[in-house]
Amino acid sequence: MANMLAVFGFLALLVSLGYGLFHLVRILSKKEKTFSKTFFWPLFIGGLALLIAGASFIEPDSNTARADDEKYSALQTSYKKLSKVHDTLEKEYETISANAEKDLNASTEKLKKENKELKKKQETLRTENKKLQTGKEKLEQELKEAKTATASSEEHSSNTAPSSGSTNKSSSEPTAETNKTCDIKGSKSGIYHTPGSTYYDRTTDPAEMFCSVEDAKAAGYRAPKR
Repeated sequence: MANMLAVFGFLALLVSLGYGLFHLVRILSKKEKTFSKTFFWPLFIGGLALLIAGASFIEPDSNTARADDEKYSALQTSYKKLSKVHDTLEKEYETISANAEKDLNASTEKLKKENKELKKKQETLRTENKKLQTGKEKLEQELKEAKTATASSEEHSSNTAPSSGSTNKSSSEPTAETNKTCDIKGSKSGIYHTPGSTYYDRTTDPAEMFCSVEDAKAAGYRAPKR
């Protein structure tokens, strides 16, 4: 009975809507301007009322209701499971985040300490480098002074003639003769320098000394180009 009421109400509502739509089209096309309100409104309102009344009296199918209840129960169970899983994952995430933050802080502190130690070592190395540089410059200066003193001493000894008197004349003559004849300097670069030449006085550390040019050439030394 309820189903029949719903069907009649639906048909009445459909007819009223069709009638209204048909006359609306006719009015818009200016072919007909009359519209029967006494036919449309009672049919529309009655069909709507029958449809609502029939739908309210329709009993839901027990199988459908049971299936809906089962679906609802299954969905509720799944929701509870998902909620538990979500809570578990959220706790794990919080734990992992806390551990990661602790590890990150520990690593940061360790890196800061290592950076400080490296800076200290760098400053120490810079200080030691400055000391070594200062010592090197001091040694170079002392070496230059020693070379200059040696060159001056050799030049002074070569230019000074012995004058001991008549009693020591016989003993000093061989030395003077030796200084006169064996005063050719052989440099480490393979060049010999005779007294009075350009680089003679500058050669302060000769590799060998020769008494004649022939001896220097025989030993493999050559004359300077200028």
